[in-house]
Amino acid sequence: MAVDPPIMLMDEPFGAIDPITRDRLQDDFLRLHREVRKTIIFVTHDIDEAIKMGDRIAIMRDGRLVQLDTPDNLLAAPADEFVADFVGADRGLKRLRVWTLNDIELDPWSGTKEPAAPAGTTLRDALSLMLTEGASRVTVTGQDGAAIGCVSLEKIAAMLGPEPRGPEARAPEQQAPAP
Repeated sequence: MAVDPPIMLMDEPFGAIDPITRDRLQDDFLRLHREVRKTIIFVTHDIDEAIKMGDRIAIMRDGRLVQLDTPDNLLAAPADEFVADFVGADRGLKRLRVWTLNDIELDPWSGTKEPAAPAGTTLRDALSLMLTEGASRVTVTGQDGAAIGCVSLEKIAAMLGPEPRGPEARAPEQQAPAP
């Protein structure tokens, strides 16, 4: 990045790293990418990494492009059986990593004591928090730590329908502002 290339190619950059370090480096890379805003072609055979790191994912088979799509569209509507098998039978659950609490319409906060999560938390992590705490709702907090709403287990479950529902599927006036 130091020489400021217009496009970067990264071929399995986190492939030989232990899972904890890999996750931390991915997060650091995404933070840096938000600041630098470079076009990066990121090659990986790990669909979970592609979902986390990519704005668009290209699935190739025998040298042919099979599907090029957003992570949410790819998981919601695989182009064929090969793509469906590649993304995995748990693709509905994987979609929960695509969205954050910022991306959904929150219910009003009732003032009750519930587990809390920052608005930038993925729906996957919010669901995990509910399950581990035995709660059916999570209070969503803003940057100042104050409650801004809540989300229910039912609302998260409703997000798993077949159509794309992430931030790119909403009307422009409904989209959350860029960080």
